[in-house]
Amino acid sequence: MSTYVSSVFSLATMKQNPLKRKRNDEITEEKVVLLMAMHKEDDEHQHTKPSPPSWEILCLVGPYMDPESLAVASCVSTTWSKCFSSEDLWKSLPATRHSIFAKAITKEGAKPAWLSYKRLISEAESAAKRRRNNQPAEPKISLSDLVFIVHVSAGSKEAVVVKQGKDLVFGSNERFQIEADVRDSGFTADMKDVSMSWNVVLRNYERMFLMSETVIKSLDSMIGWFTDELPGTKNRYCDGSNLVGEVKPSFNEEVLDKVVFAIADSRNWKSLFVDDVLRYLQCFLVD
Repeated sequence: MSTYVSSVFSLATMKQNPLKRKRNDEITEEKVVLLMAMHKEDDEHQHTKPSPPSWEILCLVGPYMDPESLAVASCVSTTWSKCFSSEDLWKSLPATRHSIFAKAITKEGAKPAWLSYKRLISEAESAAKRRRNNQPAEPKISLSDLVFIVHVSAGSKEAVVVKQGKDLVFGSNERFQIEADVRDSGFTADMKDVSMSWNVVLRNYERMFLMSETVIKSLDSMIGWFTDELPGTKNRYCDGSNLVGEVKPSFNEEVLDKVVFAIADSRNWKSLFVDDVLRYLQCFLVD
């Protein structure tokens, strides 16, 4: 509006001062109207929102999006659906995220004509998500939180072995086991009714759990045995209803030297790994 005021002011001055008429005679009424129109256009631009970007820009963003984001974006509108459902766009995803599917579909006749790449990748992503969701969670406790107590008795002889969890070392592919040294307790292979128990204690004896207790009629010539079923849990990753204790004694001539205890799955008779054992024990030691 300031341009309009200035123009009017110049016309008034020109009428009042003839000496300036020659300098201002170029400012005609048409020019004033033109200046007013220009000012109105500038004022409208100041209050108008910028126009949205062209839809072609979305197609440039698509290759940098993950399948889940692409699927969500394709549901925004009809235009977005056409943009983010492009076969060329989805066709580039298998090679980067699902190499196995990429190799399979490149074989002649492997992909039916009716099967879109969007559908193929969606199924592959769903399968991967189901696998991730089915993975067991990390244990809430560690070996350093636990103390293992092994008790062996027969008649007047007795041995109590305390194993600190922090002192137990296992490799990434090693299975869990507790080794108790009882060589100085005087147990011999001909002993009858040998009682053995394995207890676990959480930190400063906050909680205690009796894993297994068994009585062996005779140690003579025994190379190992399985205990009765261990207490059951509702943990779907370590179903206690299928777990048993696995005991392996070792002798130095006729003297019982060591007793090794592990936890095995009775469905395949394989010992559990450390994390599986921790998940089982936390059901009884952690609220």
